[in-house]
Amino acid sequence: MDEPPVSSGVPEGGSRPAPPLLFAPYRLPAARYAAAFERGRSLACRSLVLRWVPNGLGKTCLGVISAKRTFRLAVERSRARRLMREAFRLERPRLKAGYDLVLLGRRGLPGLTCQEARRDLLWLCRKADLLAPGSRDA
Repeated sequence: MDEPPVSSGVPEGGSRPAPPLLFAPYRLPAARYAAAFERGRSLACRSLVLRWVPNGLGKTCLGVISAKRTFRLAVERSRARRLMREAFRLERPRLKAGYDLVLLGRRGLPGLTCQEARRDLLWLCRKADLLAPGSRDA
């Protein structure tokens, strides 16, 4: 008796298609990081450093940096990047449009919860006057 083949969920061609990148439209292109460091302004808190510069576009883009010097383990660097991107994703509707933001993770970031990372990002954006008018201050 022949049994039907078991499907692994992978198409016959070999690999699965890449999932859509929900963050991609707001990702800061590599060429614009330099502008944020050369002409941008900077603020820091306990877990994040924020650099920002106007970009002249109708949207705010984010770049994240988690340095090997700060986070020795790859798992810590990945968690730091995920926390920074998620905090931005959740707070993006409250931010003014037309800025390039670069977030640099500091040593304490991987130990924070997402809520704490959001709070730190919101504090930095408030100090930098990057919150859109009429956005609720929570």
